[in-house]
Amino acid sequence: MPLTIVVAEDTPDYRDMVRYLLASMADTMTIVGEAPDGEAALALVRLHRPDLVITDLIMPRLNGIELTRHIRQELPETRVVLMSSYAEDAYLLMASDSGADAFVNKQVIMSALLPAIRDLIRRISGGSGPPPPITGASSSSALPAK
Repeated sequence: MPLTIVVAEDTPDYRDMVRYLLASMADTMTIVGEAPDGEAALALVRLHRPDLVITDLIMPRLNGIELTRHIRQELPETRVVLMSSYAEDAYLLMASDSGADAFVNKQVIMSALLPAIRDLIRRISGGSGPPPPITGASSSSALPAK
């Protein structure tokens, strides 16, 4: 059964980019919903109970940090990848503190998103090896397990 995904991104071009990237793995994952803001994303998450949520950090109505916290409380088994154009350490710390599983810098999304998702799948399925270190310079970072 394919991995189910909800995408939460307020910028249509980035939503299109995520959809394009995930299409290359259509045999293993499927987008069950897309939302332009955090509240709409939370409604989709509650409805579809996806395996993974890919969300922007800064969005209207409910930001990615708040969305991640709701997901952690309601559906702790759902994995979350936070995306942001901001790669400073403070944003990585906020992502980690919220319970996100990975952080992807939008400036390198084309090369970073699929590897971050593959790493999460490996970790979910019991793959070995530590997650990559969290640094502001990295294009994607698996965040420490909670």
